[in-house]
Amino acid sequence: MKYIVSLMFSGLLMASSLIAQNSANNGYRMMNGVPVTSTSEDMITEISTKGLSVMESSMNDYSSAIWVRDIYREVYDVEGNESLFYPAVSTEKRANLFSLLINLLSDNTIKAYKFEDEPDFRESSALTAKEVMEQNKIGYTESNRRTLAVNREDVANLQIVGYLIKEKWFYDIKTGKGDVRVQALCPIVCERGKQFPAFWVMFDDVSVYLQRAVSSLVAANAPLPTNIPLFNLIRNRYYKGCIYRVGVRDLGKYFTTPESLAKERQRIESELDYVQSRFDALATAHQND
Repeated sequence: MKYIVSLMFSGLLMASSLIAQNSANNGYRMMNGVPVTSTSEDMITEISTKGLSVMESSMNDYSSAIWVRDIYREVYDVEGNESLFYPAVSTEKRANLFSLLINLLSDNTIKAYKFEDEPDFRESSALTAKEVMEQNKIGYTESNRRTLAVNREDVANLQIVGYLIKEKWFYDIKTGKGDVRVQALCPIVCERGKQFPAFWVMFDDVSVYLQRAVSSLVAANAPLPTNIPLFNLIRNRYYKGCIYRVGVRDLGKYFTTPESLAKERQRIESELDYVQSRFDALATAHQND
């Protein structure tokens, strides 16, 4: 059986040519000139030390991966992706994803990294909270705790039209299993008709908070239509997104017409479907070994 598993994985490699910092007791730090109304973000960001330790113990680990592919997708505000964009403003029951990220950044609970085609998430690429706010024209004031109070209206008025999502497909020799994990998110901002990527955040850094952010909307390809945490929605890839980059290969530079780009995307999706089927087969073989 071990020989079969080895042979199956060899076939996978040959067939695939694809190219928190965290702190507890975080309050909602938006300001708008009137007393702040409590929102779902209060509950979401108030994480116990135990909750943070659970998050850290479940972070993605690719150190024993012997096969890896980085897949980048553009996920826009279309049918099936509503949970990533609504409500437009956080309410007492539901949190807006972008507003939640800004809230966590304003308190230095998570780190943001400058946009790069291939983010490395090193300290040299990290952005300060003030840099994030200034680059996105979000008003703020500094507090004595070295945190920022952010203008709620500036966040609400910022037009977030999509997210870039970096997926990591890998085979782990330690577990004998293949998997797909979301590694990072990047909001896409639209200003005066032009779109630009804002900043990267690592999914591991925000996962514990997204687990507490529940959406009641239908998600693309999700088996259940209601009450799905944003963590599950993203972790299970219940979103619609077109591939725009594979590793170092920017598809738009090689396929310059809509027809050729669509054809290449479909080819890659077919290869990924095959990779997923091999992952499933390897997992079954590993269980029966």
